[in-house]
Amino acid sequence: MKKLSMFLLSLMALCNVQALFGWGAVGHDVVAAIAEQNLNKKAKKELTKLLDGRSIVYYSSWMDGLRNSPYYNDGYYQTKTWHYANVDKGHTYQTMTKNEKGDVVQALTTLTDELTNNYENLTDSMRRDYVKMIVHMVGDMHCPMHAGRLSDTGGNKVQVKWFGRQTSLHSVWDSKIVESARSWHYSEWCEQLDRKDKAFKKSVMCGTYEEWFVETVAGAASIYDYVEGLGVEAPNLSYQFVYDFSELLEDRLLVGGYRLAYVLNSIFGK
Repeated sequence: MKKLSMFLLSLMALCNVQALFGWGAVGHDVVAAIAEQNLNKKAKKELTKLLDGRSIVYYSSWMDGLRNSPYYNDGYYQTKTWHYANVDKGHTYQTMTKNEKGDVVQALTTLTDELTNNYENLTDSMRRDYVKMIVHMVGDMHCPMHAGRLSDTGGNKVQVKWFGRQTSLHSVWDSKIVESARSWHYSEWCEQLDRKDKAFKKSVMCGTYEEWFVETVAGAASIYDYVEGLGVEAPNLSYQFVYDFSELLEDRLLVGGYRLAYVLNSIFGK
């Protein structure tokens, strides 16, 4: 943690920029907006104070922007692998060899523990940066292709066409499917998805990061099976793909938002 702490202390001048991977800006904003709607009063107050009046939505893509910082080579590069955890076909997260630089499950577990059990020993800058990272990584860990195979770097090497244009399977799930499914602003996504009752919220908020990631692995497997089942090289994905995976897309955004609220309430709302 010493190297991480030194790195985070240097990230004072970074701006919030558009995400280039993960859910993409809209997806991350949706997850953060749903979470914000489900923070308890104390957590919302503490986070508003810690983030100098800005919301968690404002910082939802902050972690993606780190690679645009002047500290890329000796700073952001250390967290590059924290956005995902690759799981090959026939493996689980538990049976895969872990990345020595860390992954999204390990990083979330570590930072959450730091904020929960070592809060008093952290500087305000470290607390803010840990929160920004958690906001982003909880979103990432619910994006299916962030549990994609190591053999194709999370779908980045799987070539497909999206409405006739060449792209990768990873890129489709980062942003293209969100943008194609609905022409909604992130706040409209939040308004339309965040309509579940307390029983549903309680049912999805229990568990650990590792247990939650099992669902992401299953989602990734279903996407691979679908694309491979088409039996053609670089298949053209369009309206049918959006229709067939709309339920998974909405579930991942919504559940990710509820679980982010749960994490932040557990840290700041007690």
